Amino acid sequence: MTLSHEIKISFERSISKNGLARTSLKTGEGEQLLGKAPEVFTPLATFIHLSDLHVCDSQSPARLEFLDRYADPDFETRKQIDYVGTYRAQEFLSLQVVEAMVQSANRITHGPLGAAPVDAVFLTGDVIDNGQHNELSWYKTLMEGGTVSSASGSSLKVEGVQSLDWQDEHFYQPDADVDQRVLDKFGLPGVAGLAEIGQREFEATGLKHSWLAIHGNHDALLQGVAAPTPELNELVTGSEKLSGLADSADLMKVFSEFNEVGPAVYPPLIDLKTKSVSADERRRLVEIEDWVGVHTQCGHDHGLAAESPTQAHFYRDFGQVRLIALDSVNHFGGWQGCIHRAQFEWLEKLLIASAGKYVILTSHHPLSDLFNGYVPDGVPSPALEEEVRELLLRFKNVILWVAGHVHDHSISAQNHSDGSLGFWQIRTTSHIDWPQQGRTIEVLKTEDGHIVIGTVVIDHAGPVLADNKCVQDLIADGRIDSAVALAGVSRYLAANDWQRSDGSQRLEVLEGQVGDRNAWLWIKDPLA
Repeated sequence: MTLSHEIKISFERSISKNGLARTSLKTGEGEQLLGKAPEVFTPLATFIHLSDLHVCDSQSPARLEFLDRYADPDFETRKQIDYVGTYRAQEFLSLQVVEAMVQSANRITHGPLGAAPVDAVFLTGDVIDNGQHNELSWYKTLMEGGTVSSASGSSLKVEGVQSLDWQDEHFYQPDADVDQRVLDKFGLPGVAGLAEIGQREFEATGLKHSWLAIHGNHDALLQGVAAPTPELNELVTGSEKLSGLADSADLMKVFSEFNEVGPAVYPPLIDLKTKSVSADERRRLVEIEDWVGVHTQCGHDHGLAAESPTQAHFYRDFGQVRLIALDSVNHFGGWQGCIHRAQFEWLEKLLIASAGKYVILTSHHPLSDLFNGYVPDGVPSPALEEEVRELLLRFKNVILWVAGHVHDHSISAQNHSDGSLGFWQIRTTSHIDWPQQGRTIEVLKTEDGHIVIGTVVIDHAGPVLADNKCVQDLIADGRIDSAVALAGVSRYLAANDWQRSDGSQRLEVLEGQVGDRNAWLWIKDPLA
């Protein structure tokens, strides 16, 4: 486990012979916290924040990996399509990354700044990737402990795009010869057997802290976009895996309909090519009752209530701190968020009743991404960014909003119209993309009338692999089948995402600035 204010994992780029960037990793001196540290304080609450685990069935028939190639740097369409995000070379190692982060979180028994015991871990959504039952089962095992494997379909062989049998040079196939396009042009390591090793069973440690589950769009919608339908269930559990666009398909029309704002639809099968794979009924799509049920029918409190099987919002008190968890998913489609009207009314009543508490809001989507207002006819319009902001700024005891979704580190202030501070906003990056980190969040009360929020970024327990040779040496050392070692491989692959050396989603954007990672955030005590 590494705290980034103690040891910093960073990347260095070099230019290969073909003019494309390649990335190496290194560790160095930790970063200082931005802002003034309080001298005398009383800890009020201590949390660990993890987001966007994206536990992924990388062999799912419904995955749209092939759309991602249109943003590759050697595709002409890159001029129009900056980033897609339907494929990552490291997604077949998602379970191992979560295991490595659980091990890091378990080692944090007290806040690194205020030294108070950890009260809870909260997971702000997208804990799974395709919205499938088998992914939900894997995620729950990773959180609780037990034997787990990402094998799906046929357990006898690898059937996803990482397999050589897929015969498509646009994907990372570690068993390929070095002249394969992705290995040669983009510099990823050839590691014989890696795809198969990534599907082997391992014993998950299980999270030792109490943890709360917040709903994300990938937990509710196929690929985080499309609402479940009988037709999509047939696709995801069936034996035909989507493999490409038909020659007659209109690429830009496909992208416009597979959208951030609903109604979002999957491309019709007539516009797609497929390849035969093994069917698997365990891949059926998750409904809201399934999501709530898996968290309430286990004998532990993860925030959600069994008596409300279609409700994924809740609150929990930690002494004088009240954590309000919102369900920001638009259940009708589209990957951006909203607060459905009944929940918004619940939130207003709860805020009125929370006058004696310091309120922290948490959700999957941050405030700025609440702009998906689509609902079918007859359904009340949801609350979007401006309406939610106006509500929250009415209550001085709202001190912080914590979210994920964007896969980056970010800290910002939400101010009143006169420029005075309303509340702080924190986003934490994902486990699927660089830099694969979480963070601690500590709420402290000073003697001079302030609340101070201290936050420090944490790395998962995977080894820091400098270059391709370090990855390949794992085989020689006999450590390649360790879940934690494979998490180190995933981090290295994420740092070498060939679409992230430039453009709007480059690595520097995801890791944020120094002040987005480790910081002291001050606010006048609203209850003083």
